[in-house]
Order: sequence, then structure tokens, then C-alpha cells
Amino acid sequence: MIWSACFIFAALPLLAAHPCQSCHPAQVKAFGLTPMGNAIAPASVLPAGSFVHAASGSIVQSFARDGRLWHRIERGKISAEYPIAYRIGSGSHAAGFLVRVGNTLFQSPAALYRDKQVWAVAPGYERHPRLDFDRRVTAQCLDCHSNGNAADPQPISCDQCHGNSAAHLARPSRANISNPVRLTTAAREVVCERCHLTGETRIGALTIVYDRPRQDLRVVSHVEQLSLSECSRQSSGKLWCGSCHSVHGEPVNITSTCRSCHATLSSAHPAAPAECTSCHMPRRPASDGGHSAFTDHRIQSRPQAASNTTVQLRVWRDAGTPLERERALGLASIEIGERDNSPEMIQSGYRRLAGLINRLERDPEVLTALGMVLFLKDQKVDARKLLRSAVALRPNDAPLREKLAVVERSLGDTGSAIAQLEKAISLEPLSPRAYFLLTECQPAQRRTILERLLQLAPQNLLAREALLSP
Repeated sequence: MIWSACFIFAALPLLAAHPCQSCHPAQVKAFGLTPMGNAIAPASVLPAGSFVHAASGSIVQSFARDGRLWHRIERGKISAEYPIAYRIGSGSHAAGFLVRVGNTLFQSPAALYRDKQVWAVAPGYERHPRLDFDRRVTAQCLDCHSNGNAADPQPISCDQCHGNSAAHLARPSRANISNPVRLTTAAREVVCERCHLTGETRIGALTIVYDRPRQDLRVVSHVEQLSLSECSRQSSGKLWCGSCHSVHGEPVNITSTCRSCHATLSSAHPAAPAECTSCHMPRRPASDGGHSAFTDHRIQSRPQAASNTTVQLRVWRDAGTPLERERALGLASIEIGERDNSPEMIQSGYRRLAGLINRLERDPEVLTALGMVLFLKDQKVDARKLLRSAVALRPNDAPLREKLAVVERSLGDTGSAIAQLEKAISLEPLSPRAYFLLTECQPAQRRTILERLLQLAPQNLLAREALLSP
């Protein structure tokens, strides 16, 4: 298949010189052909395509030029186009693409979907009102898709599952390398969960999930679905990701895995099928997966109706101390409440954190979250006090300074707001939000401010559109 071939051959050259190859040639070679080793690679030229992004009225195109893959957004009389720097994703379901603006990586709004072999909007961009190449690639993105180096991201290597290999390479021994199969159940599964469990959000090292699987399937929700399945609960830790998945490419007979526990079937069960997953682990569309379908890991004996019981947030594996868990749940409740437009959840998070403020009075994340909730409650003076304290503790946090600027301006202190925004721009020069907030503080300087952004990002559609409008 063309899809597989272009991505495989893009990834293999980067893996050819891996130091583990001398002892484990088959595993290293196979790793380059499996989703993990193929999670990032230089972009190959792919068949051209285009689509219309309804929310913004944009035309998005993918095409080849001078032997490279390019993406273009056209809206009205203006357009922006960039050569693609990297392809991300294994290609098993879909592939995303990254562009480089200056020294910063951004995700393209176009993705290629394998099942339908179509170009369409990348997940998360569906309702974007002003489509642009403006979704910054975070450290968390790179940690799961690559070696984490933004300047020169390389494919996931052996170290990310087996730990630092320096001692092992110097003196190969089973004793100085980690093999997840030999770890305790929890430690073994953490290796997979590092990238295959995002939950509802992550607060530091803690992952926050609901206390039962959501009815809507999401791209990275397999681990929590499997953990709450009856099969997993009854297996005493024996059923895990590695029961059905091999990162090194060896085939796994999933039906044999099922039959190891279900040697005999219920008398009500139809005649023994050739395989189990099509009925008990069907592929379903993912709510955050664009045009892709993913395997439902709940392993249901039969489809279940949605429950009316209220779901509650919890910390995955009850990790952390009681204080750390309560803090994480408070921050997560506010974040998820803002995402889902739930005042009740925001208020729940506020109550949790307010009860901890005497113990976390020097915690910038807690101060910021409480400050922004107070701002929503129109308690602006108290909000400013908390946000100023947070900035003093974390002076190089550009988004935090943008939030403080919004509060300062709402209180009429335009000078302080401008100072915060200028500092934010100095910290993150490619953040459009800071420039646009600055134009609200200095409307007479609007053109000059937007031209400053365009000097660094000449193709920024938002700034160019703003300059065309009266």
C-alpha cells in the first residue's frame, strides 16, 4: 500500500544507525516498521488533495513542489503556505504534519486519513473560526511522538521503553537494562501509559480520568477502557497492553489470548467465530480522532446503554500524596469545566483549591487557577492580587503574563497591561494572542503592533486579515 510504503521508508534511514542494532538487529528493524518507531519522520511527497474548512471558510490544500510536501490555507484574498517539516503519527489510522516557523514547530490543520484515503481537517481544528498554522507543538507532543528534541526530533527509540541504555551498551547485561515484561504490573503498565493514556487532562505527573469509561471513544483512551473492563479486572494483572500488542512487530494471535480464559463459550453464544474482536472490541469513530475509527477496549459482552450516574474525576492509580491528588483534582476540574463550559465543574474545582490555599500559597498554578475563576466572578481586584503573586513565582511564563494583562486592563491599568504583554512577547515572540491583546490596549498603534508580528511570521493569516479590515 502506498500509505505504508512512504512512511516506512521515511522512518528507516533514521533508525539504521541505532546503537542497539548490533545485538538486536531484528527488533530494531521491526521497530522501524511498527507504529512507535514510525511516530515521526521527515515528510515524504504524498498524493495531492484539498478540502473546505466550513467553520472558517478556508480552502486547505496539500501538494508537492520541488520534491517536497507543502500545505496551504487560502481564505478570501490571502493565503499562507509552508513546506512540511515532519510527518507525525504511525499512519495506522492517520498522519498529521508539522511546519517550522522560525525555531518553533506548529501543527498543520490538514491530516491524511488512511481508511478513506482523504485529506481532511486535523483533529482539534474542526471548529477553529480563523484557521491558521498556529497550534504550537508542545513538549508533551514531542515526548510521545519523538525523542523530545524540538530542534531535531528523531523517532522514538529503544530508550523510551527500556530506560537509559548507556550502561547496557558499554557492558551488555540483563541486569543493566529494563525490560517491561519483567517489571511489576503497575511499573510495566506505566511504560505504556506514558504516551497511551492522556485521560481528561494531566496535572504535572498525575493523569486525571473519569471513574468509568466515557461513552464517546477517544483516540488515547484505550488504557482506561481496558482497565475497567471485566476481563482486565478478573485477570489479576495478567491482561495488559502487551497481551495483544507487540512493539517489536511480532504477530500476536488475539483470539488465542481471549481463548486462554474463555476456553468454553456460553450456550447462548453463537457458533465459535474465527475471531473475537469484531463483536467484543469493534472499531468505532473517535470523538477526537477526525475521520478515523479506533478499537473499543471496553470488551463488552454486549452493547451497553449509557449510564445516568454522574461521573466523577479521579487520579489514575491513586498516584501521589493526598495533598497532590486534591490539588490535581481541583486544577483539573477548573480546566475541564472551562473546556466543557460547565460552571458547576469550575465551581467544584474552585472549592477544592480554596480549601488548600493556606498550604499552597506559593503554588503558581493554583494561584493562577483561583485568580482566573475570581476574574470570571467579577472579583477583579482579588484576581489581580493572585495573578501578580503567580507571576512573581513564575516570571518567564508568557501565557500567565497574558492572563494578568487581561485582568490589569479590565481594571483600567493599561500601562501595567502593556508591560505584561511586552514581556510576554519577549518570552514567546510568535504568540499571536499577545500581539492582539496589545492592539486592544493601544488601538492607535494597531498597524505597527501587527507588523511586528509579521516581521517574525510573515505569513500569519490572522495578522494579515486584521490589517485588511477597517
